[in-house]
Amino acid sequence: MNGGERGATAERAQSEVLGTVLLLGLTVAVVGTTVALGATALDDSQRTADIQRVEGAMTQVDSKASLVAHGGSPSQRVQMDVGQGADFRVDEGAGTMRIEVETENGTYTNETTLGAIIYERGEDEIAYQGGGVWRANADGARMVSPPEFHYRGDTLTLPLVTVAGEGDLSDSVTISESGERPEGLFGSENVSNPLLGGNVTITVESEYAEAWGRFFESRTEANVTQLSTDVVEVKLQTETVHPTLTTSASAVGGADIAAGGLRRLEADSYDSRSGVYGPDTVDDNAIFRTNGGFGKGEGGIGKLEEIRIRGDLLMGADDFPSGQFEKKVNVSGETRTNVDFVSLSPVSGAIRQQIDEMRDRDTERETDAFAFDGGTERVTEDTEFTGDLVVPDGNTLTVESGATLKIDGNLDVADGGSLVFDTHGGDIDVLVDREMVVNGTSTVRAKGGDRVNLHVNGPITVRGDETESETASITTAEDTQLEIFAFGGVTLDEGAAVTADDDRTEKLWLYAGDEPVDINGDDGRIHFTGVLYVPESKMTLDGSMTFKGSFTADKFEFNEARLMLHYDEALRDNQPFDGRSVPVVSHLHVSTHSVVVESD
Repeated sequence: MNGGERGATAERAQSEVLGTVLLLGLTVAVVGTTVALGATALDDSQRTADIQRVEGAMTQVDSKASLVAHGGSPSQRVQMDVGQGADFRVDEGAGTMRIEVETENGTYTNETTLGAIIYERGEDEIAYQGGGVWRANADGARMVSPPEFHYRGDTLTLPLVTVAGEGDLSDSVTISESGERPEGLFGSENVSNPLLGGNVTITVESEYAEAWGRFFESRTEANVTQLSTDVVEVKLQTETVHPTLTTSASAVGGADIAAGGLRRLEADSYDSRSGVYGPDTVDDNAIFRTNGGFGKGEGGIGKLEEIRIRGDLLMGADDFPSGQFEKKVNVSGETRTNVDFVSLSPVSGAIRQQIDEMRDRDTERETDAFAFDGGTERVTEDTEFTGDLVVPDGNTLTVESGATLKIDGNLDVADGGSLVFDTHGGDIDVLVDREMVVNGTSTVRAKGGDRVNLHVNGPITVRGDETESETASITTAEDTQLEIFAFGGVTLDEGAAVTADDDRTEKLWLYAGDEPVDINGDDGRIHFTGVLYVPESKMTLDGSMTFKGSFTADKFEFNEARLMLHYDEALRDNQPFDGRSVPVVSHLHVSTHSVVVESD
């Protein structure tokens, strides 16, 4: 009995010891696993924090390298705080960019080595290369901050920052001038104008090529091809054919139209082949298009009286205010939102090319003054006028058929003056190398049955006189084609008229580059009959105006605007530039600016 009790006690004691050992073992295992998992999580958190910190520091490298590269400072210092377990180095052989340009004078190829400042931790890399900051890992490459890049109108500018230096870097880095002058990446003597009639291919070989490709794709209308993991090919669109004119009014940019600036908008259609616009020809085939939507804008919609569209309203966004706005909108056709539109190419390149070609033309005669004997001066041969040309009050300048007139300065058709293009026996070409102004009651008239090409290398202003029954005007006869190309902006003011006779809108075309277009009908209704095609421009519409034909802009801004829009269905199959393939990018400026990177 007693012996049995002693045996049971011993067994219980052994079980308690064994349980304690197992419990301690399990505790140690759990604690070890927790510590291991915690250490891994801590390491991941630390790596993520380091990556984010270095991304920020690399953008500082970007800013300071740009300052040195472009002459703002001889040197700059950057404190990186790289952290443990990371590799930080400069590699002057990392990455290349090759530019191939085909011109009428031959093909030019230039290749430059980009170099890079590289931070590497595990599978993550962050690099400064070519003026931008890039990040790469097993999931691919992306851009952190872009290279300096400007694409305006017909000109693409890319000043690449190349990096010299080799080896590991410390936390403190100095970026210094290399002593080398910036270098253009073309072998052509005509560096400023390499693209006319040619093609451009940019090939980037880099660990970050994928991100370089997406960068070019987002900033230009380029065709981008990933040739391999590290090589991307970019073919710039240097020429285009513009689409047909299927809309009465089109805002091709993405901004919403602020309806608060509208007082009234009425849109309908007619067909000029059947006669002038009027009760017997009016129809319901207007199309008003915006790649944004209709927002209320500043001041709400309290002053809006009505939007009446005899046709369709197409919007790229679902931004259509409800309530009172809906009650003030009357659309006879479809109202569609979230419509996809094809973006339109710029026209600046085509305008610049035509102006350059005009400048290069030889003339038979050169003069710095017209006599205006008997109030009239005639240009019967190819003539270059040196300086500013003023057509005075009561005088007429007539350019005869087949002649070319080049004006080196401004053209001012003064109040009461008259400029006539008489094409009865052939086309007329005119170049105004600066600004063109038509004032007061002055007139510009095209007639004769052939074609007038008027090129203005600056802005065009047509400003009437509200106190007079007649107003400043540019007009063309129904049998005469007048095409106006303005590289600068356009201003129509105080009752100005730009019109084609008998509402034949296909006979008058006005193109402009990326400068603003201001149409101000506050002091007299503006009349425009033709095609106004400015897909790069912001168009501001003030006061009262009547448009017959079609007009296209990048963005519209309305200020107390009252618009009458009469779309000419005869334009439906017409294309800008007569459907010709024309330049989109005519100037490409790519240059290298070298810096040296080393540890302090």
